[in-house]
Amino acid sequence: MEDVKNTDTGAEAKDKVDSKNKEKTNTDISTDSVTMTKSEYDKAIQDAENKVKSKYSKQIEELEKKVKELSPIEKTQAEIDLEKRLAALEASEKAVSEKEHKIAVQEKLSANGLDKTLADYLKDDVDVDKLSTLVDGIVKSRMKSNGYVPSDHSSDDKVTPEEFAKWTYSKKADFAQKHPESYARLRGKR
Repeated sequence: MEDVKNTDTGAEAKDKVDSKNKEKTNTDISTDSVTMTKSEYDKAIQDAENKVKSKYSKQIEELEKKVKELSPIEKTQAEIDLEKRLAALEASEKAVSEKEHKIAVQEKLSANGLDKTLADYLKDDVDVDKLSTLVDGIVKSRMKSNGYVPSDHSSDDKVTPEEFAKWTYSKKADFAQKHPESYARLRGKR
């Protein structure tokens, strides 16, 4: 202490001692013990809790704002009703469009000589003309495979040579012009 008296005043010496004590407490906190009253201790804990609460409550508020921004907006009853009406209108328009298409396909089928009920079994993008050609080809091939298909069929096959002989000349001439193949057949059998 004598050094302090010789060079410094009393206030300056006290400041030096205080600064040395502060350095000592800053460098070696674990070895220093602090004595407080119960109320000071409770107040220090409460202050620390308040700091943590305020920090996290700010973060929670920010996160809640982000959730509100990212979450879908709740619709009013009027908006919900409008959406339902729009959906019903679109469904009815689709049904009308499908019926119109079906009617058009049925008309094409009947124009090509096919049954209208086939429209129930056809896809939307069917080519009715190609289908008609295909069905005609199938029918003709089955007819050929099942037997004789007359190409020059006429109703005069029922005339017998005896009946032909009894006809008048004008009737035979008329028959010869209308049915030359049958006339030749009947003349040959005579």
